[in-house]
Amino acid sequence: MDDDKTFMDLLDPLGIGKTTAAVWQAMLSDPEHLVRSQQRLATAWVDLLQNVSQRAFGDDVKPLAKPEKGDKRFEDPRWNEIPALDALKQAYLIATDAVLNSISETSGLEPTTVKRARFFAKRFADAMSPTNFAFFNPLVIEETLRTGGENLAKGMRNLLADMEENGGRPALVDKSAFTVGGNVGISPGNVVYRNALCELIQYAPSTEKVYAKPVVIIPPWINKFYILDLQPNNSFVRGLVDNGYTTFMISWRNPDASMRETTMRDYLMQAIACARIAAEICGTADVNLTAYCIGGTLAAMALAYLAKKGERVFDGATFLASLIDFKDAGEIDAFLSEDALAYIEKKMGERGYLEGAEMSDTFNMLRDNDLIWSVAVNRYLLGKDAPAFDLLYWNRDSTRMPEAMHRYYLRNMYVENNLVKPDVLEVDGVGIDLHRIENDTYVVATLEDHIAPWRSVYRAGELFGGDVQFRLGHSGHIAGIVNPPEKKKGSWLSAPFDPQGPEAWLKSAQKHEGSWWPDWYAWLAKRSGAWVDARTPGTEKYPAQEAAPGTYVLAK
Repeated sequence: MDDDKTFMDLLDPLGIGKTTAAVWQAMLSDPEHLVRSQQRLATAWVDLLQNVSQRAFGDDVKPLAKPEKGDKRFEDPRWNEIPALDALKQAYLIATDAVLNSISETSGLEPTTVKRARFFAKRFADAMSPTNFAFFNPLVIEETLRTGGENLAKGMRNLLADMEENGGRPALVDKSAFTVGGNVGISPGNVVYRNALCELIQYAPSTEKVYAKPVVIIPPWINKFYILDLQPNNSFVRGLVDNGYTTFMISWRNPDASMRETTMRDYLMQAIACARIAAEICGTADVNLTAYCIGGTLAAMALAYLAKKGERVFDGATFLASLIDFKDAGEIDAFLSEDALAYIEKKMGERGYLEGAEMSDTFNMLRDNDLIWSVAVNRYLLGKDAPAFDLLYWNRDSTRMPEAMHRYYLRNMYVENNLVKPDVLEVDGVGIDLHRIENDTYVVATLEDHIAPWRSVYRAGELFGGDVQFRLGHSGHIAGIVNPPEKKKGSWLSAPFDPQGPEAWLKSAQKHEGSWWPDWYAWLAKRSGAWVDARTPGTEKYPAQEAAPGTYVLAK
């Protein structure tokens, strides 16, 4: 039996087969629902045939199915202009909707099973899109005729290269185009403190005067910190420095097997220690905190821990696309069935860590059309080279997760949502209750975030004391955060925080064009004290060491 289970784990580690079987069993136990679903699909096919026939005779008819907003697969106008392609596109969309709706309407299923089944059914449908096949994609047909098939030959060479150099994944980016510390992660500064888990970087000032109180950034350790310092024209760090904020960045070490016992407590204590050091360097009683993604989850724990102990290390706290309440964590829940968790924990037990590429693959699956299938079409069917794009380079520069920390994080946050439960979690015997947090907070979410859904991010404000400001940026988890004002792109929404919830807040929200950064700078200024002479990195006690971005960020 154990051998059979091991074989099934290898064959289906995420438990997709079990989920599919549960759906089929529920459908078969309600044959009327199954018949209704088939009847609706058959009616849709008949309507489509009639629609296509009318168009063939020159009638001006509206399509029966359209891609969802943001779906770029069918942007080429020939998918609408050529009747056969238009019919194929609509047939595919109708079939996809029929499958997903049939799953949603099946009675007798747990909501989590429905959500998981829909997610993986959609991933399968995405893989079967006609845009992914050379004989149907008008762009591929055109390019094949234009080049005499050289695009397909180049695509085969790209495929072989990706099999050899990229673990069989279609290459998102030209990795040779970037070097950390060379043309990404290049804001000047120095490491001023280092321990076994992190480095603390103090950035050099660019103004003669700075605010007295520094900003300490807790970035995610699921990825590397330089997403906030890509290049000068889109650097979150540079924006702070140029506006007079002495800025510190925690750079987390990329763990290996020797760090398998590293815990969430270790990350929390080191974040607090780095904040104390930054305050000491700048001669202030406390610091302003900025935290991103899982860094925000950690920051919430730290604030609650310090509140219980009666210690004030942080003043204003900014949360960027950070999940605090994991009740609805979005589509990533599909990867957190008991089967999947057991598989992940087994792999971590063997290695001592979760491999970074596996984490990256999970996040890419949340946006598979953009980060997998469109890339594969470009690489293998159109024969294009991988682009030189800094954000995608960072996306592939993944990090590992230590076993003990990640096991705790998955179970206590995603599965049991213990962070929102008063005093269920403890750090060194100190209960964690988010309601004790009295810091003023500035919470930012993004409208299309697949990793930290904005309505879930909003709920953090319902848990905190103090004044809460909530802002909703455009786009997704990265583009909505890394949106410098100079780009003059996107928009954001603001309104007084509404305890009635995100929908009530949204109804009263006001739209602003461009970046939310200037609004945040103004909020931060009120909590940053007087202007003082600019500080160069380090002090006698904490001397400037290696130049930024330090050494930990370079580990692959």
